[in-house]
Amino acid sequence: MSDLLVLGAFLSFAVFLLARQQPYAAIAGWACIVLNLWSEVPAFLRENNFLYPVLALLSLPFLALTAERLLRKDDVVLQLSRTAAIATVIFVPFALVPVLHDGLISVVVTLAFLLVTALGHHPQMLTWDVIAEHAFANQIILGCTGILAIAMMLGVVFGEKSLTVRQGVCSFLLVVPSIFFLNLLRVAVVFVAVSDTWFASFPDPTGTGDPNFFWAHNVIAEGLALLFLFGLVWTLARIVPRLGTFARALAVVYRDRLRGLVAPARGTR
Repeated sequence: MSDLLVLGAFLSFAVFLLARQQPYAAIAGWACIVLNLWSEVPAFLRENNFLYPVLALLSLPFLALTAERLLRKDDVVLQLSRTAAIATVIFVPFALVPVLHDGLISVVVTLAFLLVTALGHHPQMLTWDVIAEHAFANQIILGCTGILAIAMMLGVVFGEKSLTVRQGVCSFLLVVPSIFFLNLLRVAVVFVAVSDTWFASFPDPTGTGDPNFFWAHNVIAEGLALLFLFGLVWTLARIVPRLGTFARALAVVYRDRLRGLVAPARGTR
């Protein structure tokens, strides 16, 4: 089901980009993204990953507000949808085309293996996508490659219609190498942290008796990744000043719509 939703998002957003920003196509694309996020909530909960389930809850009011503004052809929300459309068109081929999917994972596995070795460890390659050491085996999946974050950041940049060639090139050279190599470092350090049980003395909210992966990956690595992405967006806004204007306008649109929904509810008390 997830692949069908991913494909649906790709086709819907492709139509949106090609058909003069048809709002119904954008709404369909956003709906597929939200449904796909919800379809993966059980898996995230089994992994004790609470960030994405929270995002799933927030996605429902977001979808309703976004659809309403798209039907009114709000310029700011149309740009947000262009951002999502470009990100989806970049990401989905890596998710669905085996040669791209497996090829990217293979590159990350090989480089992560070399980096872990360079850090003084002696990992083993159990299969083409699994690295192991000290009884810890880590399977590298597409989510470990950084391609989603790269696609999202490129969507942010190239969703801006008035982008110059210089701004586009500078932004691309900032986004792709920095995310790829920092993500590679994240994969390697998380592997070392778990295999060496850095967080064995930490509380174990998972109930599995091994809190290392939870703290290394779900808390520290993902928290630092979010901070890095916020910093990257700030840097991109220095390269493309209109992105800062867009971000402020976007915040105003959703803030005002939420206030419009809350105000009548307060008035009925």
